[in-house]
Amino acid sequence: MLPKPSRPEYSTTIPSSGRKIKYNPFTVREEKILVLAAESNDTDEISNAIVNILSNCITSPSDLNVEELALFDIEYLFLKARSKSAGEKISLIVTDPQDESFQVKHEILIDKIGIKKSENHTNIVDIDDNIKLSMKYPDISFFRDGIDMSNISSSLDVICKCVGTIIDGDEVYNRGDMSDGELIEWLESLTTKQFKGISDFFQTMPKLSHSFTIKNTNTGKDFTMELEGLADFF
Repeated sequence: MLPKPSRPEYSTTIPSSGRKIKYNPFTVREEKILVLAAESNDTDEISNAIVNILSNCITSPSDLNVEELALFDIEYLFLKARSKSAGEKISLIVTDPQDESFQVKHEILIDKIGIKKSENHTNIVDIDDNIKLSMKYPDISFFRDGIDMSNISSSLDVICKCVGTIIDGDEVYNRGDMSDGELIEWLESLTTKQFKGISDFFQTMPKLSHSFTIKNTNTGKDFTMELEGLADFF
């Protein structure tokens, strides 16, 4: 039997909880799986590959379930593991949104990409003086489906998936005890202002983000690009 090569181990923290983890870089086999998933342009294949690879790479704690992590946690940890595996730079072709004839190759140091947090963000949403919502962050399923808050119908679907508990004084109603129809009916009974308070949770929640400025040599003007979410860096 051939000897098993050792893999270096690194440590970082999960952004949403501050929990420390240890992880290995990707193997060649895992890198191959990732490349094939990316070439397929199938979001299901890509998200499955990300979850499986991270699950294999994270060595501690042993009870960590990657699928239960917030999407921005997964995006951050994936980039960390990638930086130790395929190189610490990502190369992108950038187009000036005001001048599509100008394109340039741009390299980003992965360690410069971080989680952008709004100062006043909280996962507790006040509905009125007595009722509060405890919200969960979108998970990996939203990599496939996106977070569509563009209209009432799609917003209701997103919120339904992310409600953790409804707290009414000393009474706590767990999401698992509510049907989708029951929760949607309750959400539809809120005032527009109350509903906006829930929507603001998604607008201000942490996100994987990186911005940079480039000069368009055709026009001599600078333009700024802001990348958000793993899809922009994949």
